[in-house]
Amino acid sequence: MNDASEKPVRHWLPIAVGILFAALLALGWAVWKTEYAWRDAYGDGDLSELRAADPRALTAGDMTTFHKGFKPFGQSAENLPWQYEKLFDDGDGLFERPFQPAVREIRYNTRDGLGPLYNANACGACHFRDGSVEEPYTSGQGMNGIFLRLSVADGKGGWAAPAGYHSQLRDKAVAGVPPEGLGVIDWQEMPGSFPDGEAYSLRKPSFRVLNPGYGRLPDGVIFEARSAPRLPGMGLLEAIDEDTLLAIAKSQANHADGVSGRPNWVTDPETGKRVIGKFSLKANVAHLRAQAAGAAFNDMGLTSPLHPRELCLAGQSACAEAPAGGTPEVPELSEEQLQALTIYLQLLAVPARRNLDDADVGLGGSLFAEVGCGVCHLDTVRTGNSHPIKRLRGQTIHPYSDLLLHDLGPDLAGRPDGEASAQEWRTPPLWGIGLTRKANHHTVFLHDQRARSLQEAILWHGGEASPAKARFMALNKAGRAALIKFLESI
Repeated sequence: MNDASEKPVRHWLPIAVGILFAALLALGWAVWKTEYAWRDAYGDGDLSELRAADPRALTAGDMTTFHKGFKPFGQSAENLPWQYEKLFDDGDGLFERPFQPAVREIRYNTRDGLGPLYNANACGACHFRDGSVEEPYTSGQGMNGIFLRLSVADGKGGWAAPAGYHSQLRDKAVAGVPPEGLGVIDWQEMPGSFPDGEAYSLRKPSFRVLNPGYGRLPDGVIFEARSAPRLPGMGLLEAIDEDTLLAIAKSQANHADGVSGRPNWVTDPETGKRVIGKFSLKANVAHLRAQAAGAAFNDMGLTSPLHPRELCLAGQSACAEAPAGGTPEVPELSEEQLQALTIYLQLLAVPARRNLDDADVGLGGSLFAEVGCGVCHLDTVRTGNSHPIKRLRGQTIHPYSDLLLHDLGPDLAGRPDGEASAQEWRTPPLWGIGLTRKANHHTVFLHDQRARSLQEAILWHGGEASPAKARFMALNKAGRAALIKFLESI
């Protein structure tokens, strides 16, 4: 009797175990898919357009975009999972929408906290369409997308901000707070000519501050203008590992032209570790989270987990008394918002190369290498294998930069910054530079907008770049034009 009653149980037991095992597998797959798989940053679609493309066009591996519209710098990577798409869209919204001054009676709004001192009310006000400024500076006008840096020698080989002022002159303020002053750039034309007799003119900037709001500025102030750069591909640059940059620097040692790039070692503001800076004009920012938080704080006056306290100085009483949009414990830019902004910057795609079969572009590419531009503006780099977003790992990219510091001579000198000397600047990436007019309606370049064309930008190079510049100048007119056309294609 007992044996007969146990037979059905034995018969169904393997089936029940099998069903349970399948259910556990399905549950595990669902957990993996929803919690972990998306972190690779690949969605369920395909990348057939990229796979079918001419490999020469893939400036940034599968982080390349073939977008044909007027926002070539503002596109997300193709085929992102919806989780990253949402984070990207959230970051895009924060990037584009203006922040408002805090109101004392209405606190902790997700869009308040601007200032009290600031230069712009939105990220997109400086990085128009994720590129550079919309309208370059015009003498006598207000500064948009560009600001002045103020420094005085500290007697120890470094610099300090002038007494009563920040090192970044903030020309705007909320009601009741005096701005720090109005920066002005004056231009002086400097005519010259190529060896073949073709004339050119460069414009040299000089700087003034009108209506200083917190006392007289001392004599000997070092002025620099800083203009907003293009943003695509920053996540890929972040993913380049330190060993790669050190190897590039080693490869440039004893170069015949005297080119000798080196990293700018900086302190990670969150871990305290000594790391290679990759961002900002002097490579003095460790990573994109620090870049996003620093720009929000310095340019818009927004506190964040990295900058929890308002930027008012001891003598700026009206600034200190102005309403705040948060507290050190609940900053104006929340952790979630900072994460969204960081993801947004990390996943901006890079425009594809264009005009691949144009004969002049091909000639220009050869001349770019022959004159020596490609030593610093390195065409090919491979990202490392440690970035938190797996899609950014192991990508072969063509940024035309080594991310290292190079001495560009006294004509471009500003102030020391970290381990960077006054004359040293990080090699800026050139990818997408030919779409500047399409996206931003102009062709103004360099850190202070002094160059009105790519040719003028080349002619401002000095120091380590002097031999390459001399070879560029020695080309005939057609050769120079071809090299510029090549730059416009990348």
